[in-house]
Amino acid sequence: MIFSDWSPRFRGEHEMKVLLTVTSWCELCDKQITELKKIEEEFRDVEFVLIDADERPDIAIRYTPQIYPSISVITDRGIIGGSYGLIESEKLRELISTSIYLLGGKGKLIKPPEVEKKLPAFSEEYVFRDILRRCEGYFDWISGGFEREPKFVSPEVLKLFLKFNDFYHQSMVSITLDNAIDYLWDNGFYLFSKSIDWKEPYKVKMSDFNASMVMILLDAYKTIKDDKYLDYAIKTGEFLKSMTRDDGLIMNGVAFDKVDTRPFMHVNALVLEAFYTLGDYEDYSERAKLLLELLSRSGNHRVDNPESPLYLFDIAHLLRALTLAREDSLTRKVSSILGHYYGGGGYYDVTLEFAEREGIGRFKFIYDNSVLAEALINLGRVDDARKIILDILPSYVYYSYFNQAQFALVLGEILGKFNN
Repeated sequence: MIFSDWSPRFRGEHEMKVLLTVTSWCELCDKQITELKKIEEEFRDVEFVLIDADERPDIAIRYTPQIYPSISVITDRGIIGGSYGLIESEKLRELISTSIYLLGGKGKLIKPPEVEKKLPAFSEEYVFRDILRRCEGYFDWISGGFEREPKFVSPEVLKLFLKFNDFYHQSMVSITLDNAIDYLWDNGFYLFSKSIDWKEPYKVKMSDFNASMVMILLDAYKTIKDDKYLDYAIKTGEFLKSMTRDDGLIMNGVAFDKVDTRPFMHVNALVLEAFYTLGDYEDYSERAKLLLELLSRSGNHRVDNPESPLYLFDIAHLLRALTLAREDSLTRKVSSILGHYYGGGGYYDVTLEFAEREGIGRFKFIYDNSVLAEALINLGRVDDARKIILDILPSYVYYSYFNQAQFALVLGEILGKFNN
């Protein structure tokens, strides 16, 4: 099947794009392409576009629910239809045909309800307590972990729980990590379990997730004093080292026994942070210099692709990793780039230049800004971190609980909620 390259432009009023969004770690994405092939000849006037969400997260977050595979029907007026998960050809035919019918003015597009523009005011104390309640509510007391099927580890939430240093929250951390070790470990951690009882691992080992597992295992070891967590943190670090390319960069991961060799900036930054927490300072120093050299040379999300844009979360993760070593000269180089993303308080996900070129809006996302705020706190710039938090605070309700947990980690630090 021939897919067009993504373009934000539409040639005419009634032009329609069918956007298929995939990832290397998507189990059913190849099958979705096969289903699309069955109906391709029926819709010759429709432009079929394929993007990889890891390569272009800006497109994925604007046009998809971020569950893959996903299909979005897009016109110059916006998204008029879509689906996620594997959709068979009959349903695809119905989706595209209905979209063409509506686009031609032969039906009626339902006007979505208007959202009140003025967001309600929340106090910082209320937001912190509310996020904690939400995270606790997603915990499965029977099997551990978060949600049911799929079953997730959610390292950001576990990190938040460990901050309280009490038996209630520590028990949730222990149950989850023990099951992850028993069922998701295979010379590296699988991403999640497809079954509620952890016994059906989704056989994908991503470098960024394993870096997060290193850090939460070390935090758990320091707090709970179980040597098992230290052992698996070290073993996971060995897995991450095995993902090093010949040029010193970390590969994206292993999905269904196939290695995804692409190096992404935020993934390499997370692994850099993991190596520092493991005490591998020599390796950390070498990798930090490599990333800074690449950043100063061009600066790309996919490090080996000069056409790849650099996103805020790339910079935020790299800055947070570099603040651990307290090397001012290194952090200054990264901080100097932030001005292109500044939005008064919080920071936008892309630069204005990139947004204008792509014809997209800019957004201040809670996760990106929370990671950046952590980095600023590490640099002693607490007032700047607080400005970010206050800017993001009114919109926290729109995000998932695990993104909210990342926000609560910074908010709790600013409010003095953590005693360790």
